[in-house]
Amino acid sequence: MLYKRLLALCLALCLTVPAVLAEDGAQPKKHIKWVDFTVPAPLMKQALAWDVKNHKESGHGAAPAPQTAPDAGADASKAAGWIELLAYLGAKCGGDYKKKKPQALQKLISKLEDGETMESLSKGMKHYGYYLEAYTAVLGGLAGHYAVEEEKDGEKCWEERYGLRAFHPIARGFDYQHYDDFGNGRSYGYKRKHLGHDLMALTGTPVVAVESGTVEELGWNQYGGWRVGIRSLDAKRYYYYAHLRKNRPFAAGLAKGDTVQAGDVIGYVGRTGYSPRENTNGIKQSHLHFGIQLVFDESQKDGVNQIWIDPYEITKLLATHRGGVTRDPETKEYTRSVPYREAFAKEENRSVRLPVVMYHSIQKNKAKHGKYTISPDELEQDLQWLKENGYQSVTADEIIAFAERGKPLKKKPILLTFDDGYYDNVHYADPLLKKYGFTAMVFVVGEFIKKSEKEGCQNPNYSYSSSETLRKLAEEGVWEIESHSFALHHSRKGREGVKRAQGESDEKYYALLRNDFAQIGELIQGVTGRAPRVFAYPLGAMSREAEEVLKEMGYKITLSCTLGVGEVRAGEPDLLYKMKRVLRPSGKPLSQILQGETG
Repeated sequence: MLYKRLLALCLALCLTVPAVLAEDGAQPKKHIKWVDFTVPAPLMKQALAWDVKNHKESGHGAAPAPQTAPDAGADASKAAGWIELLAYLGAKCGGDYKKKKPQALQKLISKLEDGETMESLSKGMKHYGYYLEAYTAVLGGLAGHYAVEEEKDGEKCWEERYGLRAFHPIARGFDYQHYDDFGNGRSYGYKRKHLGHDLMALTGTPVVAVESGTVEELGWNQYGGWRVGIRSLDAKRYYYYAHLRKNRPFAAGLAKGDTVQAGDVIGYVGRTGYSPRENTNGIKQSHLHFGIQLVFDESQKDGVNQIWIDPYEITKLLATHRGGVTRDPETKEYTRSVPYREAFAKEENRSVRLPVVMYHSIQKNKAKHGKYTISPDELEQDLQWLKENGYQSVTADEIIAFAERGKPLKKKPILLTFDDGYYDNVHYADPLLKKYGFTAMVFVVGEFIKKSEKEGCQNPNYSYSSSETLRKLAEEGVWEIESHSFALHHSRKGREGVKRAQGESDEKYYALLRNDFAQIGELIQGVTGRAPRVFAYPLGAMSREAEEVLKEMGYKITLSCTLGVGEVRAGEPDLLYKMKRVLRPSGKPLSQILQGETG
């Protein structure tokens, strides 16, 4: 009796901790401050198997548990998912699974199959809502709809599935050993508890992303050594991968802010850390430190009330789903072996209208105004109208995450682009973008950058931006620096933009494209720290071969000069190639153009 009273008091406190005051001055919102996740892997497997079985029999996935569950039985009229089954058991046993056998879960399943509902079964269970919210935070991204690329009848196609879509952190084919070490003592720096799970593996073993998400941390920490921190797409989970390999800890090209897919290689096992000196092997045995932090409120992320759960049982669950990898013999880098994406289940939310606005030069001199040059006042008029009408800028990462994984875009997204890299963009457009809260992409040409640097001048009346100017833009976070080719922004010598010259052989043409795209890629990476992912075709000239090489080199979006407003669709990343754009000439406000496009 005393145990039950203490448990009830603890859960009540967990559900009533104030976070921050609501913006409208209402009562402060509440969030969970403590979770002790101890669900055994066999129970999770059993519950998930029943969920998947229901999906196959009904032809659609069982309803996922809600992200918040303040009341017992909330949304329980829908088909019960695996998290709801586990939440029911958690509420029944108070989170103590030592005496809970698989038979208890089977008994619950039998009741549901006999026609009872989770709403009726959970009615009156005081803490069912707590366990539902807590377990959803832990497990909410591990299972659901996804798709893998398969070959059928000699053709590649995407096969949609439902089930476990998260991956074990150690790639398939690589040995590891582990035991439940969460909470053990650690003494380096100061005495503390081990808030993670160690998986012993050889140095260089590929580490994969357990769940799709955004890279929030990437770099050195004296405790974790080289480490990566990835936030789940629903922002509820923060995955921490530490003690990565010395000298080459991360997957090639991985950068802070990147969106990664579940199963992507993100780094390599090592033994760095336990030293304030960067790139030091201060750990005796090579291993991956794998941690999972829950975030119910942003105040918890880096504050004193952090919630780290024991990942041991989750790694045992994920041991049945290990991501395959392949090794490039030249670079010695590993990459995932099977293309993967997370499917987007709701058809009505699959398609989003995305205007891509094409600007070029911004000049005060009226004599220069025309098809490709507008005044600062005209640009401000556009931005003010966009702001007043609820438009919000989107980045390349956001567009790609929606197309590949269905991560929702902003309600009225817009992509503002500036071609050629004129210095007047910096002088006139940059302060206006900051004033109205918009971001933009600038597509730069390598030859133009070199020309500016040779002249040694940054004049808004005629100059292009230099590397140093672009570096400062990238650091401020308002501009994304992307590719407009290195030396193909011309129509001369029988070649128009990236098109093939008359009589040019395949060998010479492909070599020219690869060389040009590699040069501008290296220049942009040297300036911004990351390789370009978006390419705007110079002069609007396109070719099948150029598109092929751009995809081969990792470009995820290409922009044409074809006029119009296109759409992007979740689960259809191919629509991000040869996207239409809206040209904004002088004398025709963007409001008039966009309103004309909509009807």
